[in-house]
Amino acid sequence: MKHNLRDFQYAIFINPSKEGDDFTPFRLVVLKYTILVALFSIPFVAVLRNLFLGQINIAIFSTVAELLIFVSYIFFKLRNYAFARAFVITGVFTILVGILVQDVHYNYMWFVLFPTVSFILFSSYIALWASIIFGMAITFIEFMLHGRPFWLKFYYVQEVLIFYCFMVLVNYFYSKNLEEHELVLQKLATKDMLTGAYNRWKFLEDFKSEFERARRYKYPISLVMFDIDHFKKVNDTYGHDAGDRVLEKIAKIVRDNIRKVDMFVRWGGEEFIIFLSNTDKKGATVLAEKIRKKIENTVFDEVGKVTVSFGVTELKEGDTIDNLLKRVDEVLYRAKRLGRNRVEVA
Repeated sequence: MKHNLRDFQYAIFINPSKEGDDFTPFRLVVLKYTILVALFSIPFVAVLRNLFLGQINIAIFSTVAELLIFVSYIFFKLRNYAFARAFVITGVFTILVGILVQDVHYNYMWFVLFPTVSFILFSSYIALWASIIFGMAITFIEFMLHGRPFWLKFYYVQEVLIFYCFMVLVNYFYSKNLEEHELVLQKLATKDMLTGAYNRWKFLEDFKSEFERARRYKYPISLVMFDIDHFKKVNDTYGHDAGDRVLEKIAKIVRDNIRKVDMFVRWGGEEFIIFLSNTDKKGATVLAEKIRKKIENTVFDEVGKVTVSFGVTELKEGDTIDNLLKRVDEVLYRAKRLGRNRVEVA
């Protein structure tokens, strides 16, 4: 029970968001400045201004939106970007519902803010569906909430929706194009093209912040370093193409056996690192042994059998990043000295 609670706490409040390829560095930067701009502008533009104009409903809804944006800021500081952007878009939705409730039709132009923010913060697919649902919602609310004649409601709705749909389409195609270019650049900069593992630069960049959080919040992190035994002999005997296929197959075995929150890294040549968040060395050792056996039992086409040596360690009191990496490297080479195809722990 205690372990499950710790995992939940880690996943919600500590773990940096691992949301997949849609959450690009561009979106991270935009999320940050969207939160900051909203935090400082809503009190003046949406709350005080509408209080002065006597539009109390908009002011009340905007106050709620400001609280939601503040919660978003907290999650952003905790690096839980999934919750951060969810609260941002909920805040935008809240303000726009306030405009509907207030029934000030000349403010309906602000509805285009929803698809714009959605396409900036979310993938084009999610943002498109969110925009469609929001468009249906404002149409339903307008027809059900207010007592105007039907023809006047229809006039307001169609006037807003024409411009709204145009903005949705523009944002969709622009976002789709931007995503494709951003993802290509991101993969080229952070991943090894052969194995799909992260490169050393990306690992060190992310590991610094993860290392500091682990020390501050006192949760375990472990490193597993492994090296393919006699890989030079594989290349010399069967050729580099066969060696590349061995690397690809081993990388797939590793990815199939680690969690999404773990980080798989090509450290150099035939040497790899698995960074295991919220995992002590006992759990890391179990994983390493499982992967070792799977690789040992796999037939690699023309090469046949291949074995791998593993070193495992966890963060200890007083560790620095350098001595943690040095220790896992030393324990890996101890495994190789003791006969290879084994897991050693320090």
